[in-house]
Amino acid sequence: MKKLNPGFKILDILIFAAILAAGIFLLKNSFTKKGSTVRVLADGKEYEYQMKDGTYKVQGAIGITTFQIKDGKVHIIDSPCPNKTCVEQGWTSPIICLPNKVVITIADYGDFDAVAE
Repeated sequence: MKKLNPGFKILDILIFAAILAAGIFLLKNSFTKKGSTVRVLADGKEYEYQMKDGTYKVQGAIGITTFQIKDGKVHIIDSPCPNKTCVEQGWTSPIICLPNKVVITIADYGDFDAVAE
C-alpha cells in the first residue's frame, strides 16, 4: 500500500472533506429561493399569496393548478397539463406551466427588480 505524502496528513483529508461537504450543502440550498410572498401569474391574471404554509389552487388556461407553500418554498402538486413537467420541477422558483399558462415565483420586497431615475 502506498503511503501518504508526509505533508498530507489524515487531518488534512478530514478538513478537505468538511469544506467540500459544506460547499455542496450551500450550493444545494442556494437554488431554493426563499422570500416573503408568492406571486402567481395565471392566464393573464396576477395573484399574490403570503408566505404561509398551505395548499392553494389557481385557475389557469386549461384547468386548475394546485401548488403548495411550505417552509418558505413553493412547488406545484397537480396541474392539468399533459406532461406534468411543472410538477416534476420540485421546490424551486420560478415554476412555469406553459400549457396552463401559470408562472409561480417567490418574491422578496427587499430585493430590487429595477431602479429608475
